[in-house]
Amino acid sequence: MFTLIIADDEKAACKRLELFTKREFPDIEIVAIVNDGYELVRSAAALMPDIAIVDMNMPGMNGIQAIRILHERKVNTRFIINTAYDEFDYVKQALDMKVDAYLLKPEKKEHFLETVRKVCDSIRREREEEDSRNRMNSLLTGIHSVVESDIVYSVLMKEPSEHSMRMYCDMNHIQFCGAAMATILPTGFEERLRAPEKNVWNEIVHRALDSLCNCIVNATDHGINLIILVQPLQFKDRQETENWIRDLVWLAVEELRREYPMHFRAGIGGFYESLSELSRSYQESLEGLYRKNPETKEEEKGDEKGEGLEKWQEELERIHTLCRMDGASDYVKEAICYIDQNFARDISLDSVAEAIGISSYYLSRIISQELGITFVEYLTGLRIVEAAKLAATTRLSLKQIAERTGYPNDAYLCRVFKKYAGKTIGQIRREEQKTPPQPR
Repeated sequence: MFTLIIADDEKAACKRLELFTKREFPDIEIVAIVNDGYELVRSAAALMPDIAIVDMNMPGMNGIQAIRILHERKVNTRFIINTAYDEFDYVKQALDMKVDAYLLKPEKKEHFLETVRKVCDSIRREREEEDSRNRMNSLLTGIHSVVESDIVYSVLMKEPSEHSMRMYCDMNHIQFCGAAMATILPTGFEERLRAPEKNVWNEIVHRALDSLCNCIVNATDHGINLIILVQPLQFKDRQETENWIRDLVWLAVEELRREYPMHFRAGIGGFYESLSELSRSYQESLEGLYRKNPETKEEEKGDEKGEGLEKWQEELERIHTLCRMDGASDYVKEAICYIDQNFARDISLDSVAEAIGISSYYLSRIISQELGITFVEYLTGLRIVEAAKLAATTRLSLKQIAERTGYPNDAYLCRVFKKYAGKTIGQIRREEQKTPPQPR
């Protein structure tokens, strides 16, 4: 199917072209008929037709002037000049602008049909070539993703694949001269990453770093793995190389925080010139990821006093008050209501977003912006506060409390509860129920 605009100041000429086109070219849709150059510019810029049959001598702005403006505005339309004037200057101007054809009035049927068919055939070939390029790009993108995943997996398995790395380097026209590994994790994220989030995070990191370096990105069930490749003679010494790598990882984390509002932490391994040593860099990135600093230890000591549970109780009350007082959008209030009613089930950002009819990316963003807290933080805070309430007011077993607060088992509940509440469930029971510790 093709779209067409007819531009001519003579209404009879427009009607003749309209009837002629409808009879001879059923696959051409006439989207506008205009009578001067100004209307042609406005209509063509708005409708982006495939073809425009343009009278050269129209009042106000003639056809040549209108076509010149549309070329400057990058309007991708094929132009057929149609005029009663055959002077050389008009022809030369039309050819200089690379119009697709030149007709003389009155139009001869055979010449008109041949001209329009040629233009349509040219557009059709261009579309087929574009489709072919898109299919090829899609195929290469898929292959590229598979190769990246295979490289990361082989490094994690301590058997870096030279074949996959060679294929990656050939595809990107680079030489492997060394690399470093980084691991990025969203903090407070207790559930496994789901497929849509993996894809989004891969795209975000690639978008942040692709213009700065060659990087291999793969989000797994346990975090985001990043391999940064260094090119020959890029830096004068190892220290400068590792500083550059740290800056890139910082940039990736900042972009993740900006695009997908959550808290992230990163561990960075050393730079190694040999592919076989890249697994060592991965282990170092894990060590860096979980290495505690003095500030972190002080925060944990504060939580041991029970401040963590009180903080989450206050945070939940603040959010509920904000929703009651219309301090949050309708989508956020719907999401909070849904989470409050379903937190004991296996729910996720995706399932909440689907229930209220918006994308998970948008929901994550507006929760963070309006409430100052992430989806996972709110869900976890809600669950530990409920677990503390059940521990203090009932004699339910740990397994039963886990079932009623959305955790798969009691071990998982205890680990998360201690981390966020700063106390164990046993401590809560002893303090709230005034029950003395049982003798050993």
